[in-house]
Amino acid sequence: MELRILRNFLTVVEEGGVTAAADVLRLSQPALSRQIKELEEELGSSLFVRGNRARELELTDAGRLMYRRAQEIVDLSDRAKAEILAGRVIVGDVRIAAAQSAVMRVVARAAVLMRERHPRVTVCLHDDSGANIVERLDSGLADFGVLVQPVDMGRYGSLPLPGGDPMGLLMRHDHPFASRTAVTAKDLEEVPLIMPKGVLGRGDLSGWLGRYAKRINVVGTMNLMYNASCFVREGFACAVGPQDMVDTSPDSGLCFRPFEPAVSTRLAIAWKNGHPLSPAAEAFLEALQDALKPRRMS
Repeated sequence: MELRILRNFLTVVEEGGVTAAADVLRLSQPALSRQIKELEEELGSSLFVRGNRARELELTDAGRLMYRRAQEIVDLSDRAKAEILAGRVIVGDVRIAAAQSAVMRVVARAAVLMRERHPRVTVCLHDDSGANIVERLDSGLADFGVLVQPVDMGRYGSLPLPGGDPMGLLMRHDHPFASRTAVTAKDLEEVPLIMPKGVLGRGDLSGWLGRYAKRINVVGTMNLMYNASCFVREGFACAVGPQDMVDTSPDSGLCFRPFEPAVSTRLAIAWKNGHPLSPAAEAFLEALQDALKPRRMS
């Protein structure tokens, strides 16, 4: 399986067809079609739905899987080449997959420190939830993962990140609970909820919810609070999540009320054990360790 063919396959998908991709790649259409056919023969499976008259190209199930894997292979190849060519000058990307959190400010401070030391290093952020972040770490698509705890960290090196995010309820400004200062577990019985997938999977709030855990009405799940806030604003449901992730100013139409008793997330940043970090990732880790040291008072 040639890397060149995988790149051409990705271009066919991204351009929506062989004709448009051939123009971008400056190949003849028959030559590109032949490459795709040979790739399908090598894989023993069709990658595209034949005879589709829709304007957008349609992938088969095998094609969707191959598109994802081809992206990973090409991405890792490009990174390896960049790291080897960098030599003594530290050049390259630091790829961080992260859950949404205000604690990312600590990670950002480390990035600032790293850029001061190594101006040619860039940071690529990927927002996601726990299971997907772990998958990116394990596959090598992320150098670091910012994970909401608890997570089994046995396979990873890690550093705890200071602070945490108060959890609570995001609602419309005219919701009956908007007049309160806090929301209790019993209150959630009455409310259709959008819940973060990670919170449900880890059971983060099971202890806080207590006997009300089986009585809550989950009508949706989400990864990002901003997207959920659009549903909240339109009146679909309220959203459980961390504070300060979306605009709740007076003109936003939204408000946030913390849980009572208070509950907050804990986060750590992880990297894969036994997997050598690139020079750029090593530089970031060094900057992060410095950023986490207690600041001295002048």
